[in-house]
This record gives sequence, structure tokens and C-alpha cells, in this order.
Amino acid sequence: MLIVDDHIGIRNGLASLVNAEWPRMFCTGAAATPLEALTLARIHQPHVVVLDVNLAGDDGLALIVPLQQLAPCEIVVLTSLSDPHVAAHALRLGAHACLHKTAPAVQLVACIFAAHQALDGVAPLNEGGAVSRCDGSKHPTAQGKTDDVDHGRSA
Repeated sequence: MLIVDDHIGIRNGLASLVNAEWPRMFCTGAAATPLEALTLARIHQPHVVVLDVNLAGDDGLALIVPLQQLAPCEIVVLTSLSDPHVAAHALRLGAHACLHKTAPAVQLVACIFAAHQALDGVAPLNEGGAVSRCDGSKHPTAQGKTDDVDHGRSA
């Protein structure tokens, strides 16, 4: 998983949160700028990218398409904005989900894992929630693929 956020505290916190889920998923890198994000995506080929909407004056959503062109990945957008239009725009651009930065850690981890499963062809989590497709529940059509095995891929 690649983290893209201009705040070091967010990057470090997310990396710790995700790395605590090893071997199910782990962080392969963290970027503060769009250029760093694109460089790390090209090098590490992450399966999931957690992307901030605002990157110190840059539009994080503008990275969704280029990131997906560089690496076959699912994008989970994180935002401090409460505007549902931001989430709708992120989803239209191809993001897997859009979560508010105040979402509980368990919801964020579940959403990242669901994005990883979606890349592996497992049905996504249900689409409840105003700003997110992920609510932390298992999808009933996941056909038993709810184990914690990584199947050889890093989130």
C-alpha cells in the first residue's frame, strides 16, 4: 500500500495502522507530493493507494487516473472535507472509496482490505454511507474469501 498525504503525522499514523495488519497488508511507501506519489507508484507498484484530497495546494484527485495508469491499483481517498460532491467526484474518477479522516481506524483498515480484495476480483463491500463505499462489513457474495491470507499481494 502507498500512502499519499502532505502531513507527516497522517503518513506515519496510517503506515503504523496498516503495518499492524501484517501479513494481511503492509505499507510499501509514503509520499508527500504528487511527484513523489507518481515516482513511488512506478517503483513499488502498490495494489492500494490511500490518497489525500488536498496535497499542500495540489489536487490529490488529479492523481487518481495517473496512479492507476502507472500501477494496477485501487484508490482509497481520505479527506477532511465533508462535501459529498468531493466523494462523488473521486468515485467517478475511479476511486474505490472516499472516507473522511475522522473515520474509525477499523473502518479505514476494512476499506483498504476491501480495495485490495476488489483488485483480486472479490466483490466489494456494500455501498452504504454518504461518503464511502466501505462500512467495515463483509460482502455476502465474497464466496468465503474473508480470510486474512494475502494471496501473494501486498496492499
